[in-house]
Amino acid sequence: MNRTPQVTRREWLAAAAALGSAGCLPPAFGQSGPLVAATFPGTWSEAHRNILKPAFTKATGASVTQSIILGTDQISRLVAAKGSQPPFDVAIFDSPQVLDAVKQGLITEYPVAKSAHFKDLLPPFQNKWGPTVSMQVIGIGYNPKKIKTPPTKWSDLWDPKYKGRVGLTALNSQLGIAFIAELNRIQGGTNQNFDPAFKALRELLPSVNAIGANLGAYATLWQQEQIDIAPYNFNFVQTLKAKGVPVEFVIPETGPAGWDTSLHLVAGSTNADLAFKYIESHIDPVVQAEMMKAPYNVIPSNGKVPLSGAITDSLAKTAADLGKIRAFDWAQLNPQRGALIERFNREIRT
Repeated sequence: MNRTPQVTRREWLAAAAALGSAGCLPPAFGQSGPLVAATFPGTWSEAHRNILKPAFTKATGASVTQSIILGTDQISRLVAAKGSQPPFDVAIFDSPQVLDAVKQGLITEYPVAKSAHFKDLLPPFQNKWGPTVSMQVIGIGYNPKKIKTPPTKWSDLWDPKYKGRVGLTALNSQLGIAFIAELNRIQGGTNQNFDPAFKALRELLPSVNAIGANLGAYATLWQQEQIDIAPYNFNFVQTLKAKGVPVEFVIPETGPAGWDTSLHLVAGSTNADLAFKYIESHIDPVVQAEMMKAPYNVIPSNGKVPLSGAITDSLAKTAADLGKIRAFDWAQLNPQRGALIERFNREIRT
């Protein structure tokens, strides 16, 4: 998506006054126009629009346009725009896309020395390519109307009493890849051998009622109560609960596993200073504390934010607990993603 900035004289003067007084930028004519920041669909875009955007504008006097776009599509558009003005100034990626973006030179290192909040992030979330602003944690979603005793382990999905009520999502989603990687680990596989995971999935197939083609279709399965138990993300469960869908979330006894979501300065942006301030607004503990509240339930990365609500109910009691959540080895998984998707489609979805 290409953008042609339209800046009125009034906007130009407001930005010049706000930024010039802060002494952070050259004269305002060095700017390319209003900041454009990528955001994910769903809860992310809502939290960014209702909490982050006003906080950023209050702190800087500047405007921001938030572009709703998935991480893989951001990579594609940034690659296509190489050598010219990028389509947005701030990128939002999950862990796998960060590796791709760094490899292709699409983002720049975060100026940690200028940051007021980077030092307060939990150590695992201090990435030099851009701070982690939240994380996604996988576990088991279940319908409490149908399942009175909460599941406790991944193997519960294979319990015959759930035959015909289990759900899965295709591997083109981050959730799908994360689940098969976790299943493979539990079954004794390695990052070079996924046979144990696929063997377990073939054994699960008689109990599977539906496989969501994507995360939107997967949510519909829950809303229509076509499935009662399945792998799911903490945040997606909270989103459905806010809509009145009967679903709860538990961490299996093998412990929580997840991946990071982070913000990044796009290489080639002429709005680098505003982009930095936008990201700073996101890792501000005041902003993160607001995002943590329902209905967003965004997991904070700043250690100064006391945890509460749904997070402490089913995920972590303290910030230190969040720092212990097991990460996936995306450097090993990324190169295999295409082959895993193809194998899943051939052996499981057909």
